[in-house]
Amino acid sequence: MEAKALAVLSLQVEICPEDSSRYRWVIRDQDCILRQCLYSLSDEQTALRQGEAALQEMAALWRDAQ
Repeated sequence: MEAKALAVLSLQVEICPEDSSRYRWVIRDQDCILRQCLYSLSDEQTALRQGEAALQEMAALWRDAQ
């Protein structure tokens, strides 16, 4: 029997804790952080765009691994 585990990836854009005028993105599978930006970004829209690109990349890698 083949068992497949499906990740439920979510993207969150949040205010940077070190500088409340900047933002960062985090990709999670439930409560586990799978990937996050390495540095804070100047605005929420930039963080969202970069996070969405990273999420699409991770989803493609996940599909390719199946």
